[in-house]
Amino acid sequence: MSNRPYSRAVPLSAAVVLLFLIAPTVVIVYSSFSPTSRISFPPQAVTLKWFVNFFHNDQFRGALANSLAVTALVTPLTLAVALPASLAIVRRQFPGRKLLSALALSPLAVPGVVIGVALLNFFSWAGLYTGFWKISIALVIITLPFAIRALVATLEGLDLSLEEASRNLGAGRLRTFFLITLPQLRSGLLAGGIFVFVEAIDNFSTVVFLTDMRTTVLSVQGYGYIRDFNDPTVSAMATILIVQSIVLVLLLQRFAGFDKVLAGK
Repeated sequence: MSNRPYSRAVPLSAAVVLLFLIAPTVVIVYSSFSPTSRISFPPQAVTLKWFVNFFHNDQFRGALANSLAVTALVTPLTLAVALPASLAIVRRQFPGRKLLSALALSPLAVPGVVIGVALLNFFSWAGLYTGFWKISIALVIITLPFAIRALVATLEGLDLSLEEASRNLGAGRLRTFFLITLPQLRSGLLAGGIFVFVEAIDNFSTVVFLTDMRTTVLSVQGYGYIRDFNDPTVSAMATILIVQSIVLVLLLQRFAGFDKVLAGK
């Protein structure tokens, strides 16, 4: 199979698709350093004034603070829910196990707009009107599948003999979990936490229905800004988020490794 010839159109098509996916990101980053609101090529100069404008804008600063506060709550809370759910899915046999797994992963198959509208109606019926809590609950629901998938993959690759040896040497279930199982889940927890953080801080399609005047997150504020202003300040914001994502991915590769995460180790 390794010597099987293939058409040169295969790598060419892959390169075209990759270019199609990367091109918008390149344009956004390029425009964020443009000295004018219009993009010109070749570039006449490079400026950081749009980044300065982003951090000097009170609305953007408030939205950034809200986004960080929400993600600081959502990330550990999602992992705290995902960990026992993943253990139940992988380690336990009980009626409804497959249903639990399907329900936990179902937000991946539902458009964010649908989830946002449904939660808006539910929170109105329940009498919950505080934007911070509405957004936090919604993001836990949306990001839970990412954490569960990372933890399930890691759990399926664990060496159970280490846990059995711990139990045979007299350690109880709880002690074995904290001293043997949990350290082996480091890569899954790190990967799940990064996926949750990135999705929580970037999500727009759902949280746009749940914000209020006191709690506006970064993605919604950026959308509101481009309706009123025609400058690359939002491109600067997007560039910051892109750099943040790249840094987090590099940290994941450095401390866990994509091969280990994908292999469930």
